[in-house]
Amino acid sequence: MKHFDVVVVGSGPGGFTSALILARQGFKTALVEREKLGGTCLQRGCIPKEGMYQIARSAHFLKKRLGVSVPLDFEKALLKVRERINKIEENAKFLLKKEGIVLVEGSAKLVDEKVIKVGRNTYLKADHIILACGSRQKEAGVSAEDLLTGKVKPKGKILIEGSGATACELSFILSVFGFEVFLKVEGRLLKDYPVEEEFVEKLERELEMCGVKFTTTNEDADLLVKATGRVPNLCEEEFPFLERDEEGYVKVSPYMRTNLQNVYAVGDITKPMGASHAIAKAKSACQCIMGCPQPYRPELVPVVICSALELGFVGSMKEGRRIVKTLNANTKSFVNGWNGMISIIVDEEERLSYSSMLGECVSEPMNIASAIIGSALWDQFFFSNNYTHPSICESFSDLSLEFMFNLLNL
Repeated sequence: MKHFDVVVVGSGPGGFTSALILARQGFKTALVEREKLGGTCLQRGCIPKEGMYQIARSAHFLKKRLGVSVPLDFEKALLKVRERINKIEENAKFLLKKEGIVLVEGSAKLVDEKVIKVGRNTYLKADHIILACGSRQKEAGVSAEDLLTGKVKPKGKILIEGSGATACELSFILSVFGFEVFLKVEGRLLKDYPVEEEFVEKLERELEMCGVKFTTTNEDADLLVKATGRVPNLCEEEFPFLERDEEGYVKVSPYMRTNLQNVYAVGDITKPMGASHAIAKAKSACQCIMGCPQPYRPELVPVVICSALELGFVGSMKEGRRIVKTLNANTKSFVNGWNGMISIIVDEEERLSYSSMLGECVSEPMNIASAIIGSALWDQFFFSNNYTHPSICESFSDLSLEFMFNLLNL
């Protein structure tokens, strides 16, 4: 039986990050993967969706600003994106080899808190085990993954069921690529996300302007796509002994440790789901293993939904003073004809507790907001920090001025 300091199961963002961190700290590390390297995120989720989104976004911008229609071909665009994904996978394999990480291919089973079985007869013993098994679609049927891998080709009239991030993102992409898109939403769009209703309503209007039609009924369509959520990809028979909640998520401590002393769980098998959260959880688990524990703080993980507009948020929506501004006062946003809004919530202790933004190029500003949430000097930081001009991030300086001096009247 081969012995490792750490065995990581799953090579998505959580698993891959865990393996790299620990290997670079001198831990003898094995990474187990039963499919392609990179997991759902790289192969059929975040990354191909980002590639297709940027193509759609560029075409949409040209049409909106200049009236120029760019003919788009979904299959050709996807082929180009898949070429880049293959390159990323090759680079990931090279990185594993460079760091001395042993890649073990096959399905994993937890034998006990120190032994993993891979395939029929390979056993790996480890001082620490990190489970990063990912998630799968909740309902049977055609999924976004099927479209982003080319397994299913979009055609004609498409009905998308769902109210979450995937439904918002996919409906925009497919509509810009020329398909007739109906989005079936039960209740409010993005109802499970901590974001202001006025932001969601504006996003809905932008989607409608892109040609997406909202419905509450089952429209006749050439293709039905399910985007109704995901569940932990963790079979009870393969991974016994682990305590789980009523929804099947593994219960963990703030340091991502399970009820088994030497076993950690990260990624989509724990709440909340998402690639950014998976990476944050991986860092926390690794720090615990390295003897310098730092708790996972989900409120510090920014989330961005890339649709007709990008919608980002980070923090906790506590009671406090809320400041909301349009992005029309931001030079970069205005000169490009971008619509949008930005908001912050300052709690009773005058700490930044939440920030959200709707518009273009939202990802980078959300990273800044994440770094500052919880800091006692947040307002001085936003005001004193220097930003490139023009940039979306300058909006934070404007908001800090509003809070500190009440100078702006936007």
